[in-house]
Amino acid sequence: MDRRSFLSRAAATAGVVLAGQIFGEKGGKQTMTHKERVDCALRGQDVDRPPFTFYQHYKAPTAQLEAQDHLDFHRTYKTDIVKVMNDFDYPQSKTGKWYELKSLDSPFPDQLTTLQLVRDGLNGDAYFIDTIYGPYMTAMILFQSQPQFANLPKSDEAQDEQIRSLHEFQQHDPDAWHDALEAITQSTINHIRHIREIGVSGALVSIFNAKSKFGSVADYQEYSRPYDKRVFDALADTKLSILHLHYLERPYIDQFKDFNAPVIHYSVKTSGIPISEVRKQYSQPIAGGVDEIDYDKLTTDEIRRQWTGAWKEAGSKYIAAPGCSVPDKTTPEALARFPQSFGI
Repeated sequence: MDRRSFLSRAAATAGVVLAGQIFGEKGGKQTMTHKERVDCALRGQDVDRPPFTFYQHYKAPTAQLEAQDHLDFHRTYKTDIVKVMNDFDYPQSKTGKWYELKSLDSPFPDQLTTLQLVRDGLNGDAYFIDTIYGPYMTAMILFQSQPQFANLPKSDEAQDEQIRSLHEFQQHDPDAWHDALEAITQSTINHIRHIREIGVSGALVSIFNAKSKFGSVADYQEYSRPYDKRVFDALADTKLSILHLHYLERPYIDQFKDFNAPVIHYSVKTSGIPISEVRKQYSQPIAGGVDEIDYDKLTTDEIRRQWTGAWKEAGSKYIAAPGCSVPDKTTPEALARFPQSFGI
């Protein structure tokens, strides 16, 4: 028996006991399909258990390997939603100036292939969504690719210095900034058109800069918000697009009320903001509640306590998930604890 088979069998055995403890007489009996469970949670209807999803980066060299990693993860850990990571690079400027960009019809062709392969491999078993960086985050990655940053250490201090440098660029050359964001945004919208044709149920869009170290709320409104909103407008009417607030501070919470975002997702761990506080301002489903930073150290009971507490705060419109991707080096044994916490 290989390791994956062993883990799956162990998870199933533990699940019979745990499910009875969590869900009473329904324990051990999954009465809904992945899609039925998600649909009910989105509508705030009764579920046999909350839907859950989690994910990590694979950074595989080809679309084929990337797709297989996602499919294997879903089949092993029984996720209700397959979030397809996008670790392919946005094309850099060819002029030597990071901000001199043109709109692209397809900035991520390998990601489109990955999504097609995941779609075919799932064969309708579960909803799958893409991962999209918000325009600011894409611009920051391109900015960091400049030669002067190549030898900087990978530290919080170095990243903070780059963030300050980018903010200075926004203020000193706003026309170049807005031209770059316009090109990135339109390229992202073009990508969204392609992924919708493939059949995704939406995309998780990562908004990186809802935090004061990136600029004030007024800075966000001037330099980022209009572009973020256009990305979500392009995702309008998708079932499962997710507003992922990678960083979040309280003054920024109300900035997204008019976004076409069916689901809100953020980290309770890094923000310190309880789900009950976000629920007061947003009525749509909330995803999160599980510690992504120290996920690999959590026991099954601790994971279960975290998502049950979050479920109570969010109410019936809830998707259990870590606040972001779990550490890439998380062991299969630790990954298996999340489905085990549901009795799976």
